Amino acid sequence: MKINQKHGKAELLLFRLYVDMAYSFMAKASTPRTDLIYSVNIYISNTESIYIMTDKTKFDAMCFSGCPNYKKKWSCPPFAPVYHHFAFGWKYLYVFYMQIKMNQFIYIKNDYLKIKAANNILKSKADKYIRKMALRYGKYISTGSCRLCKPCKCKIGQPCANPEEKAYSYEAMGIDVGALVEVYFKSKLLWYKRGQLPEYTSIVCGLLSNDLYSFETLHDEYMELI
Repeated sequence: MKINQKHGKAELLLFRLYVDMAYSFMAKASTPRTDLIYSVNIYISNTESIYIMTDKTKFDAMCFSGCPNYKKKWSCPPFAPVYHHFAFGWKYLYVFYMQIKMNQFIYIKNDYLKIKAANNILKSKADKYIRKMALRYGKYISTGSCRLCKPCKCKIGQPCANPEEKAYSYEAMGIDVGALVEVYFKSKLLWYKRGQLPEYTSIVCGLLSNDLYSFETLHDEYMELI
């Protein structure tokens, strides 16, 4: 259901019900070995709500010192825009936080391969959903660096081949994703360390839109598109 704020008290009530609220549901990923259950958590807010979590200088510096994609992808620092420039002109931010428990991967012996498999499942589901949603409703924020071209034209000194479709992550635009997850979902990002398999792994992506949609619509769209 699309919610139009301009018409009547009923729509205003729905606006108050959905904005700055979290919603979650469970979904299933089928693999050749088993069915895996993961959670899809959604938070709807105004685009300006995460300005306070932005520190582009800090996260650009972190990418410079620790990420091989720095200056190697057009979607990554230092080329990625700051979030408030990217979000300019859009009213609503839909934050999607997907999480999967690692105890479901007992059929994989190596812990690193468990994490890799889990992240691949979540990213594939999220990317498929968020790209199709963006085509219908707005513009998306990716789970990571843009993966439209392999290799990115930046690596061979050429302009971006898909400047209109190019995707950025929250981190690339200076957003503190750890803070975002804690504030909106009361959860924490957990990381794999050698010999220490985390309880769960997760991904975060987003959708910018000028229209407000109910959680029921977002749920139904997910089940349809995935």
